[in-house]
Amino acid sequence: MLSRPFLVIAASGLLLSLAGCASAPKGGSLSDYVGVGSRNVTTTCGGGFQVYRQPVNGRLLVAAYAVSEMRQTFCQSWRGEPSVSPVTGVRHEEAALEYIAQTPAMKGCTLVSGIEITRLHSEFVVSCPTAPAVAVKAKG
Repeated sequence: MLSRPFLVIAASGLLLSLAGCASAPKGGSLSDYVGVGSRNVTTTCGGGFQVYRQPVNGRLLVAAYAVSEMRQTFCQSWRGEPSVSPVTGVRHEEAALEYIAQTPAMKGCTLVSGIEITRLHSEFVVSCPTAPAVAVKAKG
């Protein structure tokens, strides 16, 4: 028969380990985007991408289709363009910028940084302007 203190310690350990699973996404992991809706974006070279916007921290995950990745690479080399974009230096930046341009709620937002998670997945940190505070005047 198990003693009561052992059961309390075991239950506490289980709760603490599960609490880590429920923490806010920190970025850099594909698992942060499980259950997040996506939108298809096409770039100037005709590459198709899926872009996911993390509702908690506002980061963007760009997922390239393998065929789109090949097409984008070929198109950029044919045009003499660099394979990475100048703002963040991370692959698939053009798709993230296109997503921002097509999303009215992201008007004025810019890319701050990015990380290449895999060859087909890149994540970007987005900075958006804050709405001006409304001045409140006291009567009296």
